[in-house]
Amino acid sequence: MPGSFPAESVSIYEVPAFITGMKDPGVSGITVKSRVHEILEKSPGSDRTAFIIQATLAIVILLNTVLVVIYTVPEIDRDYGLTINILITVCLLVFAAEYILRLWSCTEAPTLRRRTAERLRYATGFFMIIDMISIIPLAFPFFFPRDFALLRTFRLLSIFKLGRYARHSESLAMLRRVIVKKREIFTIMIFFLVFIILFSSTIMYLVEYDAQPEKFSSIPAAMWWAMMTVTTVGYGDIIPVTPLGMMLGSIITLAGVLLLALPSAILASGFIEERHKERNLLSGTTPEKEIELLERLAGLKESGSLSREEFEELKQIVLRNKEE
Repeated sequence: MPGSFPAESVSIYEVPAFITGMKDPGVSGITVKSRVHEILEKSPGSDRTAFIIQATLAIVILLNTVLVVIYTVPEIDRDYGLTINILITVCLLVFAAEYILRLWSCTEAPTLRRRTAERLRYATGFFMIIDMISIIPLAFPFFFPRDFALLRTFRLLSIFKLGRYARHSESLAMLRRVIVKKREIFTIMIFFLVFIILFSSTIMYLVEYDAQPEKFSSIPAAMWWAMMTVTTVGYGDIIPVTPLGMMLGSIITLAGVLLLALPSAILASGFIEERHKERNLLSGTTPEKEIELLERLAGLKESGSLSREEFEELKQIVLRNKEE
């Protein structure tokens, strides 16, 4: 499994204490490969080295994003194009080094076959695919020397690397749990939203076709008006002109406002529930209770009641409470 490091495969090369961040310099057994993986993949927490490296990578990603965006301005491209291209290339080289280190450190399996299989599995993860796409522009001068539009497209895709450094956010983790737990309600809301759009576009086509045959020429054409009205965007390029159409438009707009206001209330209540759950989970726990709680969480994970992500998040909550 990517990121797993069996004890029997520990290398003789060990990381010095100032790199590992261990308080006890006599503690050993952490290999260079496992330490590199820990720095690049795990949440930095109190690990100073991991924090510095991940913060540096985040700054490089932000710099690359800004450079790619301002490079599309013709005046800036004309005056500073060469400098911006050099800086973007340096950023891409940093991304390439990061990608190679992630692939190298993701496994310490004892056999070449297992290492290859685990690296392939790790390389097909969402963020690793984004990382690979972001460094593809380095090869463009060799394969597509004149296709500048495609080069800029791939450079813009590197913006998605920002998501890698938001995944450790506790707020985002809580938001994900709330959405998963409220998914049935959100599914019903999406169904009603689609129904309102289809229903309103059909009604407005029937009501407005005679008055505006060029704008409400068909139900699909009326769907544009319905989408803009239900979402309260209202570009104003298509509007009802008949009295009945204006009355129906007002009702549909109110229905859209009420429907789209529900997700905020659902998310707010979900956040409150999650906060209460964390407080109840952590209130008055002793070491024995913490062990029992972790065993119960592991049992729920084995039975399928908890996903692997939910199990890891709850385990971190318990361990964090223990440290505090």
